Order: sequence, then C-alpha cells, then structure tokens
Amino acid sequence: MTLKFGGTPKRDGNMRNPVAGLILVASGIFASGGAGADDFYRGKTLSILVNFTTGGPTDVEARLVARHIGKHIAGSPNIVVRNMGGASGVVGMNWLGEIAAPDGLTAGYFTGAASKTAIGEAGLRVDLAKYSFVASGPGLLVTYMRTDVSPGLKVPADIMKTRDFWAAGLLPGTDKDVRTRMQLDMLGIRYHYISNYPGSAEARLALERNEIQMYTESMPTYRSAVEPNLVKTGAAIPICFDPLDDGETLSRAPEADGIGAKPFHELLLEVKGALPKGEMWEAYRLINFLGSTLIRAIVMPPGSPREAVSALKSALAALDTDADYRADALNVIKFVPRYVVDDKMEKLFREKLTPDPKLQAFISAYVEAGRASLGK
Repeated sequence: MTLKFGGTPKRDGNMRNPVAGLILVASGIFASGGAGADDFYRGKTLSILVNFTTGGPTDVEARLVARHIGKHIAGSPNIVVRNMGGASGVVGMNWLGEIAAPDGLTAGYFTGAASKTAIGEAGLRVDLAKYSFVASGPGLLVTYMRTDVSPGLKVPADIMKTRDFWAAGLLPGTDKDVRTRMQLDMLGIRYHYISNYPGSAEARLALERNEIQMYTESMPTYRSAVEPNLVKTGAAIPICFDPLDDGETLSRAPEADGIGAKPFHELLLEVKGALPKGEMWEAYRLINFLGSTLIRAIVMPPGSPREAVSALKSALAALDTDADYRADALNVIKFVPRYVVDDKMEKLFREKLTPDPKLQAFISAYVEAGRASLGK
C-alpha cells in the first residue's frame, strides 16, 4: 500500500507505510491490573510513532521508553518504534490524526506538536486538541552566549550591556526561534537575527567560530556538549533557561540545578524590576508552555479506546520509579525524562491548543516579522 499525505484521509489499522527505522525493542514481561485491561493488549503490538527521523533527541527518548515500558503494561504487548519525519514533524502528526486507526495500537511520541498549533503551522491539517492525550514530557532550553561579546560578559545580567550581536535559530517558525527573539525583545536589547541552520551542531560550530554569538540548546545537549566544551573553558556563559509553567505560575525546573543562570522570568525581574504585560508577554507564556511543558506530547488518534489510553498513562507514570529505566536514561542521554499524566495536564493540553485567535494572529505576525528581519 502507498500512503498519500493529501486528499481524502484513509485509515489503515495495519499501519503499513514507508516509515523508516522500524525496530522491535521490547516486549512486556510483567502483567498487572484487571482482566479486561490484560485482555486488551495480550498478544498485540503497540507502535510508537516518532515524528522525526532516527537518531535525533525525540527518537532516542522514544526508544528509551520503548525498552522499558512493556513490563508496565498489562497484557505484555510487543513495543515497536516507527519513524515518520518530514516538514519539521508535521508529516507524522498528520498521519496519526488522519490515517492511523483509533484502535489503541498506535501512540505518537511527538516533539513540537503543541507549539505548531499556536504558531499556525500551514501544513498541519489535524486538530491536536482532539487527540487522545496520554502524557506530556517537559523539557527545557538553555540560552547561552559568547563571553567576548563587547563589553564582555561575566554574569548573565551583563547581556544588558551588549548590542548588535547575532542570535541564531533553526527556522523562524519554530517555538525555539520565537522564544529566543521574544526574550531579547522583552529585555530591550538590539540584536541581529539569523536562522535556517541545518541543526544545532552546525549552529554551535558557527558560535565557536564567532559567526554568531548567541544560541539556544536543549538541556541534555547543553549539559553534554556546551557546558564542558564552552562554558567550563570560559568561552561562553549561560544567560537563562526556560521556566516551567503549570498554567498559573512560572517556576524553576529541578533539571536546571547548577546551570549558573536563572529562568527567564527571574532574569527579567532582576534587570527590569517587574514582569511585562500585554500581548508579547501573553504570547511568550503560551509559546513557552507549549515548547517546554509540552515539548514532548504522547498522544493517540482521536477516539482511541479509554482502556488503552489508561494503560499507557499508568505505564509512563511507573517509569518514574523504574530503576533500570533511570539508569539507562542517565547512561544514554545524561538525564531522566519524566512524564506528566494527570487530569490537570490534560485539561491544559486542550485549553492551550485552542488559543485566543487574536493571540494566535499576534504570534503569526511575529513569526513573519522574524522572517523579514533575517540577516539584517
């Protein structure tokens, strides 16, 4: 069967498609729960669909989960990871919502899915708020800068003395680029913006060559590549990191302990004396929530069986106290991904994915302004 990603959607419960990176990674060895739940997954295969290609952070995390989650699912299903990259993750997101059967046998492990809704991704054809929510996986970005930017940086607040440096990103329409620009605009700093780097490795190399002076990395990459090679050598300094947002308050994530910088809202308070108000701040809160608290979204097709959703929620929650999973995570990616499965997060997931039209229009216009400013 050949999949077509346009025209009238067709569902195929067998999930035959040209996805890359099929790997049988685990089968459950321990069953728990009631007989009904046990019967649901017994003798079946659960496919985890990653919306990026093999080898990237999303893929590595999904395979880490797949190696350990089977023993926490009643019925001991086989676990398979499949990759469907393309259009910055949108191809896989569309496939899960338009074509995958809502039979409880396919779950999406997505990065950037939520923020694309707020930004107004043109190629996204599905309403993410209608997916069956399983869990969110929070993640943080760390913004760092060369210390030799005039007049020199010794502490994060010294960024207020700088001007006319180059801040870089990957694509103007990504939440990563939008957050970086919004942070600098709210700080009131004059800067130049460049984007469209193929990946973070290339952007980091450009910073080392002094072609750019500021960049933003995921926490695992910051810990493993930036901190030892740039920060500890004195070549760069962390400026801030993303705050976590529970829908009411902003807070510091434990994963950021020892970074040597503050979450962005605390940096703003330090250098400005108060947090801003207005559309820019509201837009930043939304983009930050979707890009940090909801950076990873584990979802199933709309209308998936409740017993399947419940089984996955329980299994992901159980990973938090799984010693083998934690040890594997620390060995492979130097941190332990955690998953939020409670009702409050599900409510926030649906609320934030239906943003106020005026706020969404503001964000879309901001993205276009970023595109127009590239290289200037």
